[in-house]
Parts: sequence; structure tokens; C-alpha cells
Amino acid sequence: MKNRKVEEIVLPYKEGIPPNPSVGIDDKIIHAIELMVDNNLKNIAVVLNARPIGRVCLEDALNKLGLQVPLER
Repeated sequence: MKNRKVEEIVLPYKEGIPPNPSVGIDDKIIHAIELMVDNNLKNIAVVLNARPIGRVCLEDALNKLGLQVPLER
């Protein structure tokens, strides 16, 4: 599997998403998935210089890696 990066699936930041845990734009998507699963999150902040610049959605991250997992809405 190719090492996919967060930058491929980053979405605009949405107010209310906690800044911790977070990932960087160059982090691997699998790292973002691990953090979201470990912390029971559906979205995670993407930060640059300790400021949120976007977010990653768990469903988008799983889909990008070729996994089709239906999530509760």
C-alpha cells in the first residue's frame, strides 16, 4: 500500500473540532486513522505551527485507503 499523506484528504477546518489530538499535513493517513480510532473521533484537526488549518474525516481517510466502512452519522 502506498504511503498516503493527510494533505490528500484535508478538508476546511470546522469550529468545535478540538486541537488535540491532531496531525500535520505531511503525516500519514494511517496515523490520523489510528488517532481517531484510539480517541473515538470522527474528525481530527490538521495543524501547522500549532494552529488548526483543516481537518480529516475518518470516513474519507478509510475510503482513501480503499476501505469501505459504514459509519454512524
